Amino acid sequence: MVKQEENLLLGIDVGGSSVKVAAFTPDGLLRGFQCEAITIDYPRPGWAEVWPRQWLEKIAAGIHALYTKNGIRKEQVAAMGLSTMCPALIPFDPQGQVLRPAILYMDTRSQEQARRLRQEIALDTVVRLTGNRIAAGTISATSMLWLKEQEPETYKKVAFFGHGNTYLGLLLTGEAGIDPSNASLTGLFTTGRELDWSQELCQAYGLSRHKLPPVIPSARNLGSLRPEAAAALNLPQGIPVAMGGADTACSGLALGVTERGQVFETAGTSDVLSLCTDDPQFDDRFLNRCHVVPGRWLNMGAMSTPGAAFRWVRDQLGQVEKYVAEASGQDAYDILCSEAAQSRPGAGGVIFLPYLSGERSPIWDPLARGAFVGLSLATTRSDLVRAVLEAGCYGLRQNLAIAEKILGARIERIAVVGKGAKNSIWAQLRADITGKEILAIAYHETAVLGAAMLGGIAAGIYSGYHEAIEKAATREGILCQPDEGHKEIYDQAFLIYSQVYQQLKEVFPSLTAIR
Repeated sequence: MVKQEENLLLGIDVGGSSVKVAAFTPDGLLRGFQCEAITIDYPRPGWAEVWPRQWLEKIAAGIHALYTKNGIRKEQVAAMGLSTMCPALIPFDPQGQVLRPAILYMDTRSQEQARRLRQEIALDTVVRLTGNRIAAGTISATSMLWLKEQEPETYKKVAFFGHGNTYLGLLLTGEAGIDPSNASLTGLFTTGRELDWSQELCQAYGLSRHKLPPVIPSARNLGSLRPEAAAALNLPQGIPVAMGGADTACSGLALGVTERGQVFETAGTSDVLSLCTDDPQFDDRFLNRCHVVPGRWLNMGAMSTPGAAFRWVRDQLGQVEKYVAEASGQDAYDILCSEAAQSRPGAGGVIFLPYLSGERSPIWDPLARGAFVGLSLATTRSDLVRAVLEAGCYGLRQNLAIAEKILGARIERIAVVGKGAKNSIWAQLRADITGKEILAIAYHETAVLGAAMLGGIAAGIYSGYHEAIEKAATREGILCQPDEGHKEIYDQAFLIYSQVYQQLKEVFPSLTAIR
């Protein structure tokens, strides 16, 4: 039983496959964690959207489970912070009501708008101002423009746009805002030293500057939890709510990654290799965003769907494993990883491209599609599962090469959180394929921890970022060393993996045209 007088920090993380709710002591000790699955809609090829109301329902269910399963009382919750996938574009009317489902980061419906903008605005200008190239879904400005052109009646009703923490913050406190880590991926924000909306880009894109919310620092108290939200979520009325930030940046805070040259990987639905810097010099091969820590930026090699590809395997090829997991209390992913281990390195000569919804870093191709190459009559299901796991590691290796060029130094070790760290087989694959030491962080739900830490700063429980990191950051884990015996075969397979996309990329547009 938790001590009655113990104050707790509540972290909320809205991701691409679930909503996570966790309670921590100010010293970073976990007192309760709950994960609630969400349903994303794919109404057309290349589309991915969700009604934000679902997030609130899952948050409420998660908080209820925290209380009933962990003996936590609502009076112990002293503050809360928010972490969200990014971008997730949401249009609001003047009353703050959501006008349509959120358009998510893996949504590529705005390809035509992105193509047109790339023709009109020089890449170096866009990267200099925003840190990021113009790509469908990757920045939310192209989705705003799509909405203006394809759903004009809805666009006319829009009072302001926002991302996930805009919605949650508005619902919880009545105040609308967006933090710099989310604003960085709108494509309309000066991500360097100005840290404000760009009137120049708004005019160039044909979008209204007045439809953008105030930019609020991640650790600032957005407002007090209002009575209606407190009642709906069974939380204490009036507790501080931090503006919060994007999930990757929140994970960086929870890992104590705040200094130049520190690197980490978040391996969930998407997969992001992040390099921390104190100088906003941006490379267009990566995504670039503000950290939740002021004066710091993250250069990110962001792959769109490696984790989602593994979920696709579970759902389409792992029905038996799902049944066994439900009956035994095991994790279906762990069962599938064990099956992958029955295949040999290189997956029996099978290469998988994990581009199930286009791809960001390193190829920047929204039309790219997934593919199995090298199938034979000898191919087993274990080979297919392993090929999917290896594919994400090959993509990580590609992004590592870019990160080392940006840093100007060799990276020896990567701290990894998320599904890629949770399973030892998958973590070891990362080490073997990249040739790097992989530190699989023991507590891998770092986004929700980072959100809780931001809540603690907003409430004054911590004096600032340094104290929050000193007291609550997580750095312990299991170290995986690369197996040199697998180096030669993975070097060969990596070369083939890189070539396969080059050979198939001309075919993908034709496949996309087939409905």
